[in-house]
Amino acid sequence: MNQHPHPLTQSSPSWEDARLSPWSRFGDDEWRLDIRTAGRRADQKRFSWALAMPEHTRIGNSDHAQLVRAAKHFLWSMHYHPPSGRKRSSPASIHHKAMLLRALLEWMACEGHSHFAGIDPASVEQLCKWLRCRPARAGGGKGNISTATITNYLLVIKDLYRQREKLNDAPLVDPLPLETTYEAAGHTRATKGVIPFIPEDVAVAILSEALRWVEEHGDTIVAAETIRREARAQGLRRGKRQASDHVRAALRLASLAGPSGERLDGAYAVRHAAVHLVEACYILIAGFVGMRSSEILSMKTGAIEHHPIGGTGVNQAYVVSRLFKTVDDLDGRRERWVAPAPVVRAVELLEQLSAPLREASGRDDLFLVKNTQYGQIVPVTHMHIAWRINDFARHVGIPDHDGKPWRFSTHQFRKTFARFIARRDRTQLLGLAEHFKHASVAMTARGYVGNDFDLHGLIDHEARAETAAALDRLLAAKRLGGKMGERIVAGNARFRGRAGEQVRRDYVAFILKETDLRIHACDYGWCVFQQETSRCGGELQPNEVGRAPAVCLSCANMVIEAKHGAYWRDRRRRNAALLPEANPMTAAVLNEAIGQCERVLTQIGDDDGQG
Repeated sequence: MNQHPHPLTQSSPSWEDARLSPWSRFGDDEWRLDIRTAGRRADQKRFSWALAMPEHTRIGNSDHAQLVRAAKHFLWSMHYHPPSGRKRSSPASIHHKAMLLRALLEWMACEGHSHFAGIDPASVEQLCKWLRCRPARAGGGKGNISTATITNYLLVIKDLYRQREKLNDAPLVDPLPLETTYEAAGHTRATKGVIPFIPEDVAVAILSEALRWVEEHGDTIVAAETIRREARAQGLRRGKRQASDHVRAALRLASLAGPSGERLDGAYAVRHAAVHLVEACYILIAGFVGMRSSEILSMKTGAIEHHPIGGTGVNQAYVVSRLFKTVDDLDGRRERWVAPAPVVRAVELLEQLSAPLREASGRDDLFLVKNTQYGQIVPVTHMHIAWRINDFARHVGIPDHDGKPWRFSTHQFRKTFARFIARRDRTQLLGLAEHFKHASVAMTARGYVGNDFDLHGLIDHEARAETAAALDRLLAAKRLGGKMGERIVAGNARFRGRAGEQVRRDYVAFILKETDLRIHACDYGWCVFQQETSRCGGELQPNEVGRAPAVCLSCANMVIEAKHGAYWRDRRRRNAALLPEANPMTAAVLNEAIGQCERVLTQIGDDDGQG
């Protein structure tokens, strides 16, 4: 962990001389902040206090300069002497608060407030009106700023008041005496606009395409890029004009094809394929591991490690990177995440694709790009990778959602990963099922050593939501299969229909609040898990190894609803197709399986007369 110097030393007579970073002091007008979180642009690590006076200002230059000084003093206090119980503001947090203060100072100048001490509840009400009229993006654009952003401004005002004893200029009265910052901003459950998970059909489509690019075409694209690069180097020795011809001739001789069958016979086609392959690698890591964007973008060479799973004799692959959120160390904390085989392959491809940029720059990052404006090799930023994910989606033709293209953001993949892991019902995930099942089992096995508690929290939240939705449906159902299903149908009359809707909702809320009940999904039904009646040998949840249709049908925890009918019809069809060629002993086993399917389909009202 980094050691922070004391704010004042014998040679530093005031807070203005206190160190903000190795390059800047709090009193400087130009701040260079020591922000090491991956994915930030260079301008997001700098801040200038050389503010131009607003056009319609009602205060003088000297008053404005004093406000700037008071803002710096406040940020110094939040870094070195935060409010009781609060962590000191990190460099990234200081940058964020400075951006908010810059807008606040603009409003104060226009309203004639020459001191923070003059801010009172009436002023805050005027500030909220002003903020609600501001555009969401600098320079205008669609929509005004969100209630969440308004809350951030009000938090700064409230913190100024909390820090008043340590500052020369701060609000003297509580600016929000009767309501919270969230209430004042109008930030409610309905307006907060949480980051959504990706709709299942869209998620399956983009992850399937990324998987296809990595597993089926990764080697070809890397080979084409290697040929292009080497041919260009050879051609440049003969002259710049000959380089393009040399590249084209070498690629045509290799006769390679891309993921859509397109010929990789020119530098443009190869470079674009290589760029999209990097995007596919990012999408696979985000979708199959659940890492944050900052954690993926901070990956370096040697990011895959293998560790034994205690006592099993089996090695598990992990992605190694840096965890920044909730960590005090500016460099983050070294952490590792479970990595399915496609993710291991994606990291191998990233190492090959980034090798020339790493060699030219002396960096060891896996996500690098050549800046087109200055020709510098720099790390990929959050904004850039988000744009590139959407570009990949357009390129591979991801289907629309509700009639329009889905707008991807980096954090959506983390939430979607948590949802898929929590649900365990992967009937719609096609070929992706095995990867999510692997990650789910590995994350709960003794060999998992990760400490990404926020991810575990997301998964638990999604598991609770899935349990609530399933329990609501089961309590309202008139027909269910499985032993537990029969018990539920026999006693759920009061929960059915419109009359039982509120009773059902209250009961589900009570179950989630007062018990640790979880309903676990599989392809052919639900397990309302209770260890004492479990036939699969599970202790805290169903045992994936001991689970099977025949075992679950004999278990008191099993529930099957109409949505699972397709599985049982298919199982009946496959067993029936084997009967004509089966010997008597095998035929007896097949008939037993067919009989199980018939009984389930009858229970759920899905008997189509093919028995």
